[in-house]
Amino acid sequence: MRPDLSIVIVSYNTRDMLRDCLNALPAGCEGLTVEVFVVDNNSPDGSIEMVQREFPDVLCIANRDNAGFTKANNQALKLAQGEIVVILNPDTETEPRSMTTLVNFLREHPDTGAVGPKLLNTDGSLQHNGRRFPTPYREFLGHSGIANWNRAKFDNEMEYGREDFDVLAEVDQVSGACMMVTKRVMDEVGMLSEDFYMYYEEVEWCWRIRQAGYKVYYVPESRVVHHWMGSVRQVSHAMTARMFKSALTYYKKTGTPAQRLAIRGVIAMGLAKYQFIYFGVRVKRVLRGLKLIR
Repeated sequence: MRPDLSIVIVSYNTRDMLRDCLNALPAGCEGLTVEVFVVDNNSPDGSIEMVQREFPDVLCIANRDNAGFTKANNQALKLAQGEIVVILNPDTETEPRSMTTLVNFLREHPDTGAVGPKLLNTDGSLQHNGRRFPTPYREFLGHSGIANWNRAKFDNEMEYGREDFDVLAEVDQVSGACMMVTKRVMDEVGMLSEDFYMYYEEVEWCWRIRQAGYKVYYVPESRVVHHWMGSVRQVSHAMTARMFKSALTYYKKTGTPAQRLAIRGVIAMGLAKYQFIYFGVRVKRVLRGLKLIR
């Protein structure tokens, strides 16, 4: 019998959060038949062994190296049998019936290709979800820090286009931390693009879904806790470089010639800024090691 939902979780060195994520799924998927995939990118912390030992019904794919977020997701998406698929971060915990709510929404709205839930931080505060598509100008304001001069105005007018995150909203894109897509739409537009290692892949996926004529919705009745950056914060320098590379790839695929030129300038500015920040952090560590500062 075909499952209602195929859940795909890509794991790298997040064993304890992954355990919490898997433990939360039965309540989050109440009333659904599901298959769960964990694709592990060669975690050194025993993640895959934990899953095999504690969650024997989960379908495991153990990669011999770190294949990246996009390729690893696609490994499972190729095998998914569900009517609907969801990519879900290992640093998330689904609240009761959260996945059920999203599945029901997609079934009731055949013109919709993808949906995302209300995301919450670890402390229960709101984590914004459901953005407009990025532009080079908006990214310049964000990376330069100018957006922080009036963050609320920037978010309301440029990033999200709304202030109220308790109401249903049609949006351009939803976060890849929890993004649900109907299998028929995925078969039509394709899976995640493996031109991205990680970052921007879900943005470009939403772009293709909308280009194909389907809607994307933010559904706040579904709630998912997202322990933000749980799997990448340890290597922020490398992740920053990957983020800018993915930004360039995104605009090559979706942007105009002017946008592709503009984003190169934004990336050059951003790389210079973050290199300066990382240099300052390294200098502080050296000075602390020499006990010259606290």
